[in-house]
Amino acid sequence: MVRIQNRIIRLCSIFMLIAILLVTNSSSVSAKSYSVKKIKWSNVKTKRTMYKGTSKYFKVKITPSKAKKKKLQWYSSNKKIVRVNSKGLVKAVGNGTAYVTARVKTQKSKRVRCKITVKTKKVSSVKFSSSQKCLEVGQTYTRKPSVSPSYAYNRSVTYKSSNKKIASVSSTGKVTARGIGYATITATAKDGSKKKGSYKVRVIGKIKSDSTRFIAHRGLSAQAPENTRLAFELAAKEGYWGMETDVRMTKDNRFILLHDTTLKKMCGKDKRPEDMTYDEVRALKITGGNNISKYKNNKDATQIADIEDYLKICIKYDKVPLIELKVEQKNGEKLNMKDEDMKRLYEEVKRIMGNKPYTFTSFNLETVIGMRHLKKKDNDADNVSLRHIVNSPDMENLSYYRRRGIQLDCNYKNVTLNTLSDFHSAGLTICAWVIDDKETAWNYIQRDADYITTNTKLW
Repeated sequence: MVRIQNRIIRLCSIFMLIAILLVTNSSSVSAKSYSVKKIKWSNVKTKRTMYKGTSKYFKVKITPSKAKKKKLQWYSSNKKIVRVNSKGLVKAVGNGTAYVTARVKTQKSKRVRCKITVKTKKVSSVKFSSSQKCLEVGQTYTRKPSVSPSYAYNRSVTYKSSNKKIASVSSTGKVTARGIGYATITATAKDGSKKKGSYKVRVIGKIKSDSTRFIAHRGLSAQAPENTRLAFELAAKEGYWGMETDVRMTKDNRFILLHDTTLKKMCGKDKRPEDMTYDEVRALKITGGNNISKYKNNKDATQIADIEDYLKICIKYDKVPLIELKVEQKNGEKLNMKDEDMKRLYEEVKRIMGNKPYTFTSFNLETVIGMRHLKKKDNDADNVSLRHIVNSPDMENLSYYRRRGIQLDCNYKNVTLNTLSDFHSAGLTICAWVIDDKETAWNYIQRDADYITTNTKLW
């Protein structure tokens, strides 16, 4: 029994000795240290120019790669010119020359040095993103210039207005529109480089809903899908004088509101309403148009409206409806909206509107003339107006329109401000379409445009 115990003790001793040897050997391997044979800059050279206020991480390459985790020490020969932190971030703080050194802490002979010359970089350009800005009286606006280069030491600017009575500017570039007219805002670099940039400010008067007779193009179509009940409700509540729409027919001779020849843009169905029944069209869901995602669960924004929907909203809010008859032709023959259809539309609008004012419009002059004949048969009803929509008006034919009591609806891009007086001299009113910016609208208001059609609210 004693011999067995002695054998067990000897075996345990042997195992313990082996374990000690293994641990000792492992520790000696893990503690093995690799010496640095070579160190050099990896992203800079031995000489470098930096500009005051800039910074850069300096990096080194150590050979062999197994020694790459060696701790480095960083030094600057003059901290008033160059500073460097323990991670190699070098900052240029003052003009002059200094050296940055990186060395291996345990092998101080392994080091690299870079001679850095620090200079002050002045501004090379001051630029504004655009050359002009239009503001209404009382409006404020801030525009900052782009100052180059980005590493210029002093990129601050001062601001100045050429006419403080028109537009004043603060030290931060905030412009306040004070009077109608033009002013130039200039930003000048503070660093003595004399670099400057400028932009013009035009100040216009404040546009109001009654500055002229504003017409909502297909309703307030900038805020809701066009020609929908919601678009007309929104426009009516914003104070428009009138609301324009586009009328087409269904296969079963019902009048619905749609601008395009097909339902593809609004409902994703590439089919003409003339080839569908009224019920089929009304069953479709509108999936296109402004803010459709916001109103996707609102039936007033997602169902094709009909003429009665539209006219009832006009009556409810006391707005003038402007009804454009959409007419397509081929080889001089109308493909839709023929004489009998025009008569039915005239009678339906009259039934709903009664003696309230309304207007029929069309790009097709023949259609406008046809509606004129219907108006004359209706004892030349005073509440019914007619307009011919044109891209470019024929100024020599103004008397033709005046004699027939037809007004003009013109693309504002093709009607100069100077010709507006010619329309008025001929006894015609002029509607300019489609104006969606305040500056252009102000120009036409100043020249006494009678009507302005717009997609968006301008006041």
